[in-house]
Amino acid sequence: MPRRAMLRSAAVAGTAASLSVLPATAAAAPPNQWTPEELKDRKRVLEAGFTEAEADCWLLVARAGGAFFALPELHPSIKPEVVQAIHVLQDKLMMRPAYRKYRAANP
Repeated sequence: MPRRAMLRSAAVAGTAASLSVLPATAAAAPPNQWTPEELKDRKRVLEAGFTEAEADCWLLVARAGGAFFALPELHPSIKPEVVQAIHVLQDKLMMRPAYRKYRAANP
């Protein structure tokens, strides 16, 4: 199996597993009404250094991914592309606490 195909299949499996904790109704719930699973995840990212707004964004990205994967599949190649897009957003959010710490240490 080529490296790209292997990475894509691993990414799809990882994202599908992380999004499977979201019930179908969670994607439609208002942001101020987090599910118990989302509250646990929110607590974890806040402990990692996220701001309140970043934690909300983190959960909204997960909801958007869950809502997207609940849609009927139009073409099989779209799923890995969406997984990659979600990971890009997650990476950008995850780097923010580290970048703030770096900037504070190097004014």
